[in-house]
Amino acid sequence: MFLNIYRRVGGRRLTMHTGRFSLHPIPSAYQTRTLSGLHNMHYYLTEGLQGVEHHEYCNVHSFTRAIDSQASKLHSDNADESLSQYMVFSHVTQEELYKLEQVRNTHYKGLRYLYLNDPKTLIVRIMIGRIHEVAHRNFGHTFMRKAFAMHLGRALADTGGATYQGTSSRKQADTAYTPRATRDFKTDWPTIVFECGVSQSAPRLKVDGHWWLESSLGQVNTVLLFFVSKLARTIGIQHWEPETVANPLVSEAHAHPIIIIPKIKDTILINAHSTIGGTLEIEFEKIFLREPVAAKSEKNFTFTAQDLREYYNDIWDPPK
Repeated sequence: MFLNIYRRVGGRRLTMHTGRFSLHPIPSAYQTRTLSGLHNMHYYLTEGLQGVEHHEYCNVHSFTRAIDSQASKLHSDNADESLSQYMVFSHVTQEELYKLEQVRNTHYKGLRYLYLNDPKTLIVRIMIGRIHEVAHRNFGHTFMRKAFAMHLGRALADTGGATYQGTSSRKQADTAYTPRATRDFKTDWPTIVFECGVSQSAPRLKVDGHWWLESSLGQVNTVLLFFVSKLARTIGIQHWEPETVANPLVSEAHAHPIIIIPKIKDTILINAHSTIGGTLEIEFEKIFLREPVAAKSEKNFTFTAQDLREYYNDIWDPPK
């Protein structure tokens, strides 16, 4: 099994497979798309969804039947990890979306939706099982312990799987946090978001990460993507941030001289034997939207190799 994670290094692409790194030239098309910072609906409709089941939406009953069928395959003890945790439903109106959101909130809490307004398309991610839920929730607990150590635990609102509205689409996170002092957690964007999926869904999970940084116009400052493989017993973590750059493709359609692009800051891979990638550090200011006060012991959120090892062990070999 391969965990495909990419980082741009000096014009080349760093690919991290399970337990090893290799360098490859970045295709020019990839560079152009990434630098443009202007992903269109085609990107969100197609990227990372090759081979994914597409359904024409009929009604709630046919939707839940299709979800149940795919979920039963994914939750099987001998499930093939190459099975996609994503499904696509076309011709979903806003009225039908409202019904499906009620269904999710009451009976299918393990589903995450990305709804694209113009093509009226709903992209569904199915959380495969407990390991994937625990992976992002446990990291959230570790994150919050560090906030409480700075006496700031109550300063963050955990908005969980709340829905956030972009210009032409809407989405839920797996976990998200909003600073209470500077943003209204009921209406404003969070500053940090966690998304979790299987290693084989890495290309699509990265699209989800792009959505938060681009749709929020940079108001989401940090995205952590978690790539989990039950068979290989690995956890990959990508740390993304928005970067403001000059627009290299100024046109009539995209006339603004400054654009925001997603940038990978850290890449971590944890397996049974090692932690590859070093320390994960999240800037205090990007979470709380103010500078830390040293006299109050406020500082960046730093996850050492030991922190990450303990996090890994709590997932795969929890204390008795």
